[in-house]
Amino acid sequence: MAIVIDAFAHHLPTSFAEKPLEVHPTDELRKLLKHNYFPDMETRVRVLDKVGFDKQVLTIARPTTWIGLAPDLFPKMTRLSNDAIADDAKKFPDRFLPVGTLLYPTEEYLPEFDRCVNELGMAGIQIFSNIFGVPLDDPSFRPFFARANDTKTPIWIHPQLAGLSTDYALDKSLGWPFETSLALGRLVFSGMMAQYPNLTIIAHHMGGMITEYSGRLQGFYQIRDTFPGTGFIALPKDPLEYFKRFYVDTALAGAVHALESGYKFFGAEHLVMATDYPYGPDKGERWARVEPAMLDKISGMSQAEKELILGGNMQSLLRR
Repeated sequence: MAIVIDAFAHHLPTSFAEKPLEVHPTDELRKLLKHNYFPDMETRVRVLDKVGFDKQVLTIARPTTWIGLAPDLFPKMTRLSNDAIADDAKKFPDRFLPVGTLLYPTEEYLPEFDRCVNELGMAGIQIFSNIFGVPLDDPSFRPFFARANDTKTPIWIHPQLAGLSTDYALDKSLGWPFETSLALGRLVFSGMMAQYPNLTIIAHHMGGMITEYSGRLQGFYQIRDTFPGTGFIALPKDPLEYFKRFYVDTALAGAVHALESGYKFFGAEHLVMATDYPYGPDKGERWARVEPAMLDKISGMSQAEKELILGGNMQSLLRR
């Protein structure tokens, strides 16, 4: 039977969460800490067994908890969060794959990049779709992407959106996928994906809007001369070829039509299974159940393709 890997799950270790709560208490962080199943590793293993997952990627939750934290605390908190994720993963090393997080993917943080990958043995690095308002194509982030490219280290991108109304949680349900789309678009149209051929990006929530608006992305590029001053440059290839290099996850809360769209655009070779655990109904269990089941509802998807999505693609990325 094919291995099944949850390629984008979230974790909030108690050993770390208590630290920002001391120096930067927020309502969001307090609410997260009330959910005692968030940091419980034994419960996490039981859920994995219950829904049939072999392994799970752990990324620190959640980007909005960092907003408002004093910048001089970022280096310390970044290191603490990475240590905490790595330590909790070691409790069940055959089940969990820790991913480090860099709040600022700048040259200053490259030693922490190296520490996460080489010393802590992490599977890759998580960054956010914008860095406290600064877009990912900013020149200050080029050394980070160059290092990721040279080392073939997978990069997880989680959306981050600050300043939007939180009414009805629309900032997260709709704002985050939109923000992911903007980040991926900047990586392509700035020429960064062309410049870094080994850059491996894993984007949350099927890459946001890319599949549905791929025609507009391509079309506006083709008529770029009619939009002077917008930063368009000539790319070596059709922009959609660069978009199709991204890996995207299936964390769609059970939306089969969205999965089918992503499957047709990105191809099975660039889809990875993800649950968004521990978020979602039933203490995170429902999405963990429905995401793998969606694959059986996609017309024309072969068993070999399902196995790639369930875990084969993630295994290949980790071997890189």
